[in-house]
Amino acid sequence: MAASPPLPLRPQAMMPTTNEAAVHFPENAAVTVTVLHLRGGLAGKQQVIRHLPAVIGRSHHCEVRLAPDDTAASGHHARLSSDGTAIWIEDLESTNGTRLNGNYVSRASLTSGDEIELGYGGPQLRITFDWPTAQWIGNARSETYFLGTCEFPLRSPWRFPVYGLGLLLLLLPLWLGSLVAAVLLMPPGILALLLAWSMARVNLTITPFHVEYQGVWQQVTLPWPEVTALRVNLRRCGHPTYIIIGQNQRIHFRPPDDTSGIELAQLVVRRTGRQWETKASQ
Repeated sequence: MAASPPLPLRPQAMMPTTNEAAVHFPENAAVTVTVLHLRGGLAGKQQVIRHLPAVIGRSHHCEVRLAPDDTAASGHHARLSSDGTAIWIEDLESTNGTRLNGNYVSRASLTSGDEIELGYGGPQLRITFDWPTAQWIGNARSETYFLGTCEFPLRSPWRFPVYGLGLLLLLLPLWLGSLVAAVLLMPPGILALLLAWSMARVNLTITPFHVEYQGVWQQVTLPWPEVTALRVNLRRCGHPTYIIIGQNQRIHFRPPDDTSGIELAQLVVRRTGRQWETKASQ
């Protein structure tokens, strides 16, 4: 069977058409899973699981241990596992069963934010997770990952010329030895340096709960439930512009290259459950 051709780096490839991740993660990849106890003897407590599989139950041998008085749950009630592409919850033949978002299941894949109930009226847990940063190609460009949060620097390449212009405007009056030149050129030089500094701070932060954009002129935080549409403007020249549209605000961003753009676009698709609507532009 012939090997699949490599993913083309062109604008059309930057449109995820499904909610599935385009990259498949190895089964032994470390996935950070956060378990929040909503109900039960440990209500309000939170636990971070960095390696799967993990067993949930009242036994002290379980990775996710429930309170001893959570008698609706079994000693070894359910198991969290990963097959490399999804997180799964599996009932371990418990006495009172396992419910996922209100429905009894024996084994089912999870979406970050799902709630499981261990026995009717028993402990209730909220499961959130994210894939490891090592699978994001942009990781080599100093993106960070911590408990389900990933930062994507979107620094403009124009910041270096703007820095240079600012330094030139500041140093030129000194070279000319002119007070008039200093009065005329130093203020725009300072403004140019401030603008270049702002351009170096452009960043998009993806969390399990919201997307945050820190731009040159503004900072926008948009919760995922408020996202109404995703649009991408394809360009014949240059990188596409992505638009995350919310109920009252929107976020525009342009990735620095095609590869990180694909990764970031697919991550937004997985977070929102929506698809990118395309629009061609010159």
